[in-house]
Amino acid sequence: MIVLTIALLLTLIALGFNQPLLWLVAAGIAYFLIRRHDRAAVKGGMSGARSGGSGSGSGSGMSTPASYRDYRIRRSRQERWDRRYRRTHPSAQQRRK
Repeated sequence: MIVLTIALLLTLIALGFNQPLLWLVAAGIAYFLIRRHDRAAVKGGMSGARSGGSGSGSGSGMSTPASYRDYRIRRSRQERWDRRYRRTHPSAQQRRK
């Protein structure tokens, strides 16, 4: 479906050199295509399947969060892990200083 829509857009743009109205139609189709894509990304971000699990480590190999809610969840997990680590490994704090 996406391939057909993109082919239609390219055709309308190519034909639009003679008729500017076709460019407006292509712009409208592109707008709705992008809007649908953004809506699908938001719906996919709400599911728990994409979250990295509970203790997936520091943020070095992780992708950026899809929403602010995902960011806050990941940050709170990291803060809890840091507090737990400081509580169970007090000697690590003294070595850093």
